[in-house]
Amino acid sequence: MRTPAKSLIVGMFLLSLSTSTLASNEVEILSDCSLKLAVETTASKETIWRLWSDVENWQKFDTILQYSYLENDAEFTKGAIGYLKAKGAPKTKFELIEVDEGVSFIEELKVPLYQTIKLQRYFEENQNGLTTFDHEVNFRGGLRHIYYALLAGTFKKELGVVMGNLKKVAEAEEK
Repeated sequence: MRTPAKSLIVGMFLLSLSTSTLASNEVEILSDCSLKLAVETTASKETIWRLWSDVENWQKFDTILQYSYLENDAEFTKGAIGYLKAKGAPKTKFELIEVDEGVSFIEELKVPLYQTIKLQRYFEENQNGLTTFDHEVNFRGGLRHIYYALLAGTFKKELGVVMGNLKKVAEAEEK
């Protein structure tokens, strides 16, 4: 019989084997088990923020998600608890640990063996008059190198797809 921890690890491993159908943008490898992708768009920060903060509709641009939602119809604020389910992976709980309205947020996913994955989204200054939005993935905990080895490939493939989809959705909504 599988425990929830074993199920999540198996699900994450299966997810790491999946392939994306769209080409991904170049993902920057940061130090200490972290990844980052920045994308430039003609869409406004307000449109990107509205899409980011609409958790129930993340699958509009994150096509690997089956669903996502905040518990008890919570507001998109610090401390809100939510759940997401990616294809091939078990339902995963997350918490919004930092929200700077219209500027940035950090979502923390608890994974087995007391490890966490922090997903940080924010805007950068852009000298071209466009909007640059960023997504960082940070693996944390004593076993972060193992989780990074198992999941970094998936994040590298899917991050470019998700960010590209977000750009397309945001730009289409502004037309």
